[in-house]
Amino acid sequence: MQNTKKSYTRHTLALVLTGLFTAQAFSFGTDPVSSYLTQGKAVGNWTASIGNGLNYYIPLEDQQAATARGNLSVRPAQQNTKGDALNLKWKGRKVKNEWGGNALYDSTFSLGRSNADISSVKEIAALVLNIKVLRAPNALTKLTMQCNNSNKCIGELPINMALGKLQKDQWLNVPIPLSCFDKSGQFDFSNVTSISIGTQGKMEIELANIGLAPLPEDASGC
Repeated sequence: MQNTKKSYTRHTLALVLTGLFTAQAFSFGTDPVSSYLTQGKAVGNWTASIGNGLNYYIPLEDQQAATARGNLSVRPAQQNTKGDALNLKWKGRKVKNEWGGNALYDSTFSLGRSNADISSVKEIAALVLNIKVLRAPNALTKLTMQCNNSNKCIGELPINMALGKLQKDQWLNVPIPLSCFDKSGQFDFSNVTSISIGTQGKMEIELANIGLAPLPEDASGC
């Protein structure tokens, strides 16, 4: 019964997210409270980084970085002009630990080392990914928000099924209701400290912008 419930929840999330795919134009600016990545660059005090189990914090330099063993690499990409987006490529490599598991865990792209109080809009706003899928994920992929710089203050949701339904090689905005990150009702939106995308599988995407926007009129939360 528990597995059935988990499957139903993931399927429901996929339908919610797929229904929000849009070519609608959003305004991504330079206010670090509502904009986190604009034209391929971290906004304000936010820092773009990648990492995995071998090194969790590798900051981007000139929009480039690679994890140990090269499982995740980032380089400049183009949406409208050169360098106004990031190309992120996951290769799905694994390093076995002594128990036979993956020592790398998820390889993750993160925007962090800052904070934002978005509690006043938690019911009416969405986190918008301005994204192009080049290769759909072949494994569980999670979009995560962290609060209070604490691993005990996390809201996450699987997005691999939704991204798999997105038309490839096309820039789209994916607005995700903030309520999707607060299923327990305990998430602290007054101190959001990081946003990340991670997977152990293969995937290639491009990201130009990440920020907040009003929920579409036909959306009623998560």
